[in-house]
Amino acid sequence: MNQLPFVVDKVESDNEVRLFISGDLDLATAPQLREVLLPLAEKETKPLRMNLRELHYMDSTGLGVFIAALKLRNSIDSEIYLEEVPDKIQRIFQISGVDQYLTMV
Repeated sequence: MNQLPFVVDKVESDNEVRLFISGDLDLATAPQLREVLLPLAEKETKPLRMNLRELHYMDSTGLGVFIAALKLRNSIDSEIYLEEVPDKIQRIFQISGVDQYLTMV
């Protein structure tokens, strides 16, 4: 299988923090997302938006990172917003039931 490079770009403004996530999110690359996302999810009070337009693949390990981030955001009473979620990635959130806890815009 030809794996696409995994990249997380962070863009911060006065109003929000945005992550642009691209490539394949799996067992090998999930630690990269965890390293960037979890500290933000736990401590950042500004809205946290993630653009998934270029996320081509996600396995259960990647899903686990999103679930961990959701739990952290809930602990500080804040949301995660997902933007431009590809249909196949959105389907993973739906099958797992995680979509009920995410705000997709």
